[in-house]
Amino acid sequence: MSSGVAQANKFYEEVASTQIVWFGVLPNDTLLEFDLPNELVSFPVWSSKSRIFRLKKLNPDLLSSVEPEGVQWSEFKESFVPLINQKNRVVGINLSGKNLSGIDLSVETLIKQVEAFL
Repeated sequence: MSSGVAQANKFYEEVASTQIVWFGVLPNDTLLEFDLPNELVSFPVWSSKSRIFRLKKLNPDLLSSVEPEGVQWSEFKESFVPLINQKNRVVGINLSGKNLSGIDLSVETLIKQVEAFL
């Protein structure tokens, strides 16, 4: 199993348990996103606040100004999913390590996977 798949599975399990999705916010209240090839954009989410703090330590040049924010799973589905779909984004799941590696999924796949753990 690749590291990305393992991190994704941990994400589904932890979010199903805590009912909280974590994301990064920049100082100007802009949500953290990463450009991907083929004009795609990834909206990264994590299953815990501590994961974001670990990444900030590993990647201070890129992430030092990012602050973690959490949202209830129900609010994520209600408020964030329409925005993610409207902007044709993918979701980066529990990105980790110096290279911010992980898996990018459609938001529909993310929902199905998390809810399979409920």
